[in-house]
Amino acid sequence: MRCHDFNLYGYEVRHFGDEIVFHLELAGQESHVCFSGVELYHFVHAGGTIIFGIDEVPVSLVLDEFWERILHWAQQHGGVPHWDRDDRASYQAKIEAGGYKAWNISSSIGFAGFVIAHSIADVTSEFSKAV
Repeated sequence: MRCHDFNLYGYEVRHFGDEIVFHLELAGQESHVCFSGVELYHFVHAGGTIIFGIDEVPVSLVLDEFWERILHWAQQHGGVPHWDRDDRASYQAKIEAGGYKAWNISSSIGFAGFVIAHSIADVTSEFSKAV
């Protein structure tokens, strides 16, 4: 997957939140990255984004950093598919047993976030321009 130093020119949430596709560009080259089976995500996007990396990290790392916010989001908004009584250990065990993984999205400028999902794939061929 090509993403390092690519500009994020957009992303879309598809299939009622089950997929997130990043649309990236660098010097006229495009790259499109799709997270599938999305459980939870959070992005802070300040504009002018240059993606540094999309790195798989332990689910526990994301939960360590964001647990209080996730707890607030789940209580206030709902919509967290495998939520379990505000019990972090139970929630983590459930999503890990379900095959979910976590990715940290880092940026040299303008973006930070994470995705918890089943998989990630390069879907650039879906968006290739006809010649």
